[in-house]
Amino acid sequence: MSDVYEQEAGGRHGGALQIHPPLLAAALLIIGLVLHLIGAHGGRTFRLHQFLGLLLVAAGTGLSGYAAALFAARETTKNPYGKPAAFVISPPYTVMRNPMYVGLATILFGFAVFFGSPAMLLAPILFGLIIDRMVIPREEETMERLYGQQYRDYKRRVGRWLPLPSVRRAF
Repeated sequence: MSDVYEQEAGGRHGGALQIHPPLLAAALLIIGLVLHLIGAHGGRTFRLHQFLGLLLVAAGTGLSGYAAALFAARETTKNPYGKPAAFVISPPYTVMRNPMYVGLATILFGFAVFFGSPAMLLAPILFGLIIDRMVIPREEETMERLYGQQYRDYKRRVGRWLPLPSVRRAF
């Protein structure tokens, strides 16, 4: 999978570290599970938090999968370091600019809720911080270069992570 990313990106992005969101999410999930298991406590009954956790995992999977399918249908790259062939602005991209990342963060949060693990809460927090500070700025720079004012107008209308106008500028 990383070979595909490497080929699409045409190598390293200016010598900087390339972070691939699905791999980051998987690594953080594994680290969170290990931390959870280190401090694990017994209990075999299915609880409400486990049901809510499964709902969150399902919702995150659905959101991320649907958003990725839109990219595939428009024949544009999902690689954050590749050159997009299309500017996708159909739902859910009309309410948030990064639904694939929101979906992955929701999946990580869902697992933390499912396991009732404070340690696993680090995974979605770290994922969001790393993606927000290291991946999205590069994507936005590329989109602004390719689509100019159209993309800047889109950024003003649509929040990066959340579809809430009052929170939009905080992220």
